[in-house]
Amino acid sequence: MAEAKRLERLKAMRSLLKSEMEKSETFSLVLNKTGSKIEEINHKLLSLEADLKVERWKASPFSDHIRHTIAPISAVLRVFSTVQELERSLVSSDGVLDYVSDVKRLGEAMKLLSSSCVLALNWLEDTIEYLTEKGMPEDHPCGLRFKTSIELLRELQMSEPRAYLKGGILYTALKNLETEFKRILKEEQVLSKDNLRKLQAIIKRLHAHTRLKNCVSVYVKVRTTVIQKRFEIGYLEKTITEADNVHDIEGDIDQWRSHMEIAVREIYEFESKLCYDVFEDIGEDVPLRCFGEIASNSRILPLLRFGSRISKCKKDPPKLLKLLDCFYTMDNIRIEFNRIFQGEQCSEVRRVTRELISNLVKGVCEIFWELPSQVELQRPNCPPLDGGVPRLVSVVTEYCNKLLGNNNKPILSKILEIDLGWKNTKYQEELLTGHIYNILREIALNLDAWSSSNKETALSCIFMMNNHSHFCGLRETHLGEMMGESWLNAHEQYRDYYAALYVKESWGNLLSLLTNKSQTTSSSSSESSPVKRKRARESIKRTLQAFSKGFDEIYTKQANWVVEDDKLAWKICQAMVKTVVPRYKSYLQSYIKLLVEEDPTSDSKHLYYTPKGLEMKLKTMFQKKEETEKRDKESHFVNKVMDLEITQNSHMTLEAI
Repeated sequence: MAEAKRLERLKAMRSLLKSEMEKSETFSLVLNKTGSKIEEINHKLLSLEADLKVERWKASPFSDHIRHTIAPISAVLRVFSTVQELERSLVSSDGVLDYVSDVKRLGEAMKLLSSSCVLALNWLEDTIEYLTEKGMPEDHPCGLRFKTSIELLRELQMSEPRAYLKGGILYTALKNLETEFKRILKEEQVLSKDNLRKLQAIIKRLHAHTRLKNCVSVYVKVRTTVIQKRFEIGYLEKTITEADNVHDIEGDIDQWRSHMEIAVREIYEFESKLCYDVFEDIGEDVPLRCFGEIASNSRILPLLRFGSRISKCKKDPPKLLKLLDCFYTMDNIRIEFNRIFQGEQCSEVRRVTRELISNLVKGVCEIFWELPSQVELQRPNCPPLDGGVPRLVSVVTEYCNKLLGNNNKPILSKILEIDLGWKNTKYQEELLTGHIYNILREIALNLDAWSSSNKETALSCIFMMNNHSHFCGLRETHLGEMMGESWLNAHEQYRDYYAALYVKESWGNLLSLLTNKSQTTSSSSSESSPVKRKRARESIKRTLQAFSKGFDEIYTKQANWVVEDDKLAWKICQAMVKTVVPRYKSYLQSYIKLLVEEDPTSDSKHLYYTPKGLEMKLKTMFQKKEETEKRDKESHFVNKVMDLEITQNSHMTLEAI
């Protein structure tokens, strides 16, 4: 009964061996490398197979068991032959994908060889045990050969583990795959379809051989190096303190903004996609972990930290505009940033980013809320000596226009909303516009103080007229639209008021010289004695001399004053001409007959200006220096001609005036 069961067991094992032999026939590729010891094993096994056939008849009681034992050994030999062929094929593989396929088949063949050796060993051990029980002597040639075969099979069974040791065939093959993996990752077109197929095939094979950790390490190192080479930036390590002016690092800030957008939208967007495409079949956590390590070890953290350091430079209004630009850049890439840098592995990147945003918000709010007080601090300063618009006024109004611009206002509103939200306060847009109004109110108070400090009324009028004209020029600007039409119209009225007041204050006293009733009475009486007429003539001369001297003094003193709006300057000059020239001309017309009675040989230099010359001087009062010099030469020439005519023509008529 026991013998029958043993036979059944042997038949079952034989059937299993047959199926294993069928599997081994699928491995048909050829390899070059074989070991001398393996060849020796092959030779001995073949010799054993031949000897067993001979001994079958010498030990006929055991022939059936011996015949069944030969089959598993033959299967081992066939598998071993396949392994040898695959090893040779691996050396001559053409292309990465073929090489990966050969490595896969060789690994499977090695596993099959090991399992076949186990099966053959079981057969041999059972056969020896059976034959020994049936009385086969220990020194029987067949038994001795079986024991030798067992030793050889056990050594052959170690082929697979030895292949993975350093210098082994599979160890070398997997190292070659890692090298190729690294080479492809360095290519510029790494994400091409062909390269992607190769990378995925290599990763699957390395993962199947429990080398995924090493593969990820290689991937992170290579891609991190690629990013670092793209971002060899000198300013990242620059130290920024409160003593540094924002203008000193303006170029670095502009580069930083550009680099942030490139980093997120091009570099890290690409790296994230590459990670997911390469490791998509390995598991979701692998690409997340891989990308997280790349992000942490590359340039994104120094880039973010430099952005935080920008907020530490000297606190002044230009810095606010730069901080708005920086916040705009971060807000512009916010959606992509949050999508790319997710997961626990990117937690440090997100933490540094939150710190950056916090510094930008605080920096903007600190400067913005202090702007009115900063304007107030300029009040003790002196106004411009030429009556022009103070630089503070032009700079602040231009600054407010920038804050209210289409790009800056939404960003500033968002920053204020974030800041107030942190303080559990609701944001309203009136807070922004109201604060801008407060800035303009401080400017108005400064102007009043500066105007009062001018001891000369005419200069104060020019000063106020220029500034009101400046505010009128804000029409169709963001600031002008915010303040409204009524505010602009009010400044127009004040501008015109101060312009008229300037003409009155400048020329009123001078024109009062041109009224002399005694002169009129003396000159109009036809019966006046020659003595009286001479006295009247001398009085007229003195009046004209005093007028000319006063006019020159006013002209010289106001020559350096400015009217910054050319159209307004032209209007004021016209107003001065209409105010001064008719009075002057009327005066001359009243006394021209008396003046021409003078001895032609006497000095006529008392007539410094003709009405035409006076008009030309007044028209060039607030023109640019080059134009004024040209007009002065023309006016001087006209005056000389007119003086010559008066001295040469004793019958000068009113038309000559």
